[in-house]
Formats: sequence, structure tokens, C-alpha cells
Amino acid sequence: MSIEVSVLVPIYNVSKYIERCAHSLFNQTFNEIEFIFVNDASTDNSLELLRNVIAEYPHLTNCIKIIQHKNNMGLAEVRNTALNASQGKYIAVVDSDDYIEHLMIEQLYKKAIVENADIVVSDIYMEYQNKSIYQIDFLSVSPENHLLDILKNKDSHSHLCNKLILKSLYLREDCRVPSGLNYFEDRHVMTRLFFYAKKIVKIDMAFYHYVQYNDNSITKNITDMNFQNMVDFWEMLEDFFKSKNVYKKYAEILEYSKIQNKVNLMLGTKSKALMKNYADIYKAEELKHIKKFRLGARLIMFNIRNHNFYLALILKNLLLLKNNFRIQNLNIL
Repeated sequence: MSIEVSVLVPIYNVSKYIERCAHSLFNQTFNEIEFIFVNDASTDNSLELLRNVIAEYPHLTNCIKIIQHKNNMGLAEVRNTALNASQGKYIAVVDSDDYIEHLMIEQLYKKAIVENADIVVSDIYMEYQNKSIYQIDFLSVSPENHLLDILKNKDSHSHLCNKLILKSLYLREDCRVPSGLNYFEDRHVMTRLFFYAKKIVKIDMAFYHYVQYNDNSITKNITDMNFQNMVDFWEMLEDFFKSKNVYKKYAEILEYSKIQNKVNLMLGTKSKALMKNYADIYKAEELKHIKKFRLGARLIMFNIRNHNFYLALILKNLLLLKNNFRIQNLNIL
């Protein structure tokens, strides 16, 4: 049997979620498929639980690969390890705390073949503790706007997980995730994949359940790594567009998106030290674009720019209290 789709699954301390994820994968209606799990030196029993689920699907034994990292290497290296081991024509990425509908791979693959597409986009379910939200991943009718849409990262989202992507695009060296880029890694890859893709199409259905209540997620605990990865990401992206001689075309949206990222991290951190360390980055761009943000965000950023970090934290907490929801879900635009 030929392998048409490789599903790449990173594993790191996801014992609460791995069984649900694995069952959703192994119940796919598509047959020409392989599943590649990369265990990044988990310290819990995630791998044991995965093996127990695999034992329930003996007919899939030859379709499943488990690769062990002796040391924790981070998400970037996990993705690259899985990609190097893959044999499929198309790649799907599923995080092990998430889960997918049983028709997902079949539907996306059929669309790719019928349309001769490099990338197939679908909508997504954002899963919270007490509710599920259907999120549309917008794809412009105009192909020349696809990259612009993904750069804005507003209506078109840079998630890898709700897309099926031609492997040959991934094999370009500049489409690989650089080692150590464990935050913004999806966006790093998606901007380049959208730049190179000849045809991108959309299915107006959601198949992927993106879990937002895993408190161990890298997006839930903001550290120096998040800020440093942000700095590295924007430097690499600007260098990429300059090397393609298109930087001037996208400069304005790159500036704004950069400040959007900075504001989100500043609103998300509880650390005065991180506010202090990164208060002055992108200052010129921030002053140029800050009026586009809501009043609460503007006030907080004003105090951070002026190194009033204690007051900035008080304002942030008041904003959280007033709105009664977590800052990660705050719409600041």
C-alpha cells in the first residue's frame, strides 16, 4: 500500500490527552496513511498510554512509527525529526493534546487531488473548558492575497494543524523550522509555505479540535523564550522577504504584525523583568502603530514604554478583572 499522507504528532507530557488524540487518528476513514509519533523525552506516562491505544488497532501496526528523543529537544526539532521520517506525498500535523474528526484526512486529501492543490485549508474548532467555538480560517478568493492574509494573521490563521500540505514544499530548506524556534514555529513555516505554494484551496468545514485548556501549553506560560523567539522570528522573516526582493511590498503589514505580537506578549506576561527587558524593542514601529489598538492596551504599553512596569501590571489586572476573561483571548485590535 502506498502512503499518501503522513500525520506528524509530537509528544511531550500529554498523558491527559494522548489517548483521545490517538483514537481520533486511528479511526480515520482514509487508509493510505502513516502516523509518526516523536516522543521528546516525556517524563510522564504518555508513551505507555499511547502504546496501550495502539494495541487496540493491530491492523494499523505497520502504519505507526514511534521515534524517541533521548533528550528534550523542543518542538522545532520534533517536527523536523518527524518530517525526516515521513514517506507520504502530503503532510498533516496534529498536536497530541488535540483531536480530529474521523473524516478529516480523507476530505482534505480528496480536495487536494481533485484541485491539484499544494495546500488545503479547513476551518477549526477552538475547544475551551465549557464551550466549543467554530473558527473560520479565511482564504481569499484572490491567490495573490493569500500570503498577505496569512501575514496579517487575523482572519487567515497561521495554524499548521488544520491544513494538508504537499511534502515537497516542506523539503525546501527555508521551510524547515530552525532549531530552537519553539514559539512562532507554525507561523515561520506557514509564511514560507504560502509564499511558495502554487495553489491553495479551502474546505468550508471544521475537522480539527484545537484544545485551549492545556495549562502546560507553550502559549500559556510566557517566558523569556517566547520573547526571544519573537525577536528571532521577525528577524528571519524580514531577511526572507528581503532575499526574495519583496520586502517593501509587505513592510507595512510586517511592522504592524510585529507590534501586535509584542503587545500580546506584554499583555500576557506577569513578569516585570520581561517587560523591562523587552520594553524598548520595536519602539519606533510601536509608536507608529499603537493607535490602532484598544485603549486598555495603549495605556498598558504607554507605561511599559516609560518603564512604569508596576503600574502596567496593575492596569493589566484591572483590565482582566473588568472583562472577566483571560488575556490570551482578549481581542486587542
